[in-house]
Amino acid sequence: MDKIKSFKNLIQPDVVTDELANELINAAGNIVLNRRFPFGYAVGTSVPAQYEYIQVRIAVELYSKMGAEGQTVHNENGISRSWEAGDVSPSLLKQILPGCGSVV
Repeated sequence: MDKIKSFKNLIQPDVVTDELANELINAAGNIVLNRRFPFGYAVGTSVPAQYEYIQVRIAVELYSKMGAEGQTVHNENGISRSWEAGDVSPSLLKQILPGCGSVV
């Protein structure tokens, strides 16, 4: 899956640099990995294939919130915005099952 291409397709008609797209994809990947492996993971661990699309969707959500990070309520001209807690909506995070393993 070409995550950068998928990300750019989902945010059209907006246009972003490859650097910004890559940064958002990487940040989303860290969010997925931290949710999937809540007790830590080895350096170099990649996002499991079944979560790659969720990674892209999280990157889109991060992009859409740029400039208004942490916004809880915004009312203007009859438009009201409020965001769920954290960087990413819980509805996306619920789709990532935490893994478990031996501590040994």
